[in-house]
Amino acid sequence: MKRSARRRPPAEGDRVAARARPPEGAIPGSVAPRKADRVARDLLSRIASGELAVGSVLPKEDELAATYGVNRGVVREAVKLLEVHRLVRPVRRRGTVVLDPLGSMSAEVLVALLAPRPGHIDRNVLSGFLEVRATLDAQMAELAAERRTAADVKAMRACLAELEGSLADPARYGALVDRMGRLIARATKNPLFEMFAAYNAHVARELGTALLVIRPPSREHTGGLRILVDLIDQKDAATARRMVTEFHAWGTPRILAAASLASGEPLRRIAKEIER
Repeated sequence: MKRSARRRPPAEGDRVAARARPPEGAIPGSVAPRKADRVARDLLSRIASGELAVGSVLPKEDELAATYGVNRGVVREAVKLLEVHRLVRPVRRRGTVVLDPLGSMSAEVLVALLAPRPGHIDRNVLSGFLEVRATLDAQMAELAAERRTAADVKAMRACLAELEGSLADPARYGALVDRMGRLIARATKNPLFEMFAAYNAHVARELGTALLVIRPPSREHTGGLRILVDLIDQKDAATARRMVTEFHAWGTPRILAAASLASGEPLRRIAKEIER
């Protein structure tokens, strides 16, 4: 008779890996992160939350390797990833200095600022992001209506048809909504809007269920998108802009309320915020 294997206590590296799992709303079927990615993600979160203060120096490679249960090569690669995100900078005779995360343009850094710890969303950061997104989305819809081509409209209508056939598949529906955002951005003929749409889609995936309150897989939602595409097709820029502005004015308090609910805030306070 075989003896059952004794369970070993989790090593520090295993605990870090558990903390660094992709949040709810990550792309289903995505490839598991490498060790260096997991270490970098955890360090990124510690910088974004202020645990590793701006101007401080990262622990030495040996210390980080022992903390995370990995070798020095993995740590070195993780720190290089932080450099790419403009979160740290090596300084001769001093070490690797932590930089201000607000100086980074990385979507991963914004996600870490939005969710500084598991189960909590920073409402101040989220509110700021939604404010910027509302302004850019309204401008994007207006420019798309002014500059769109027949090919742009055809691609949007094809995406609408796919959306209407994906109401029973929330993951696919969300991916198609992101694609629609990219198509509208492409119609502006301004590549920076397309970059922002991709940036926004990445953050939206990380927010996951918080965004479902304003873009659920439903005929009402696809109907709203169809009206917007019609306005773009008709080159009615002013009405397209107004529609998107009003949508964000309606949706922003609901996203903030969903974030508060996810963070465990009282329901009574959340209901009052939606009524404002």
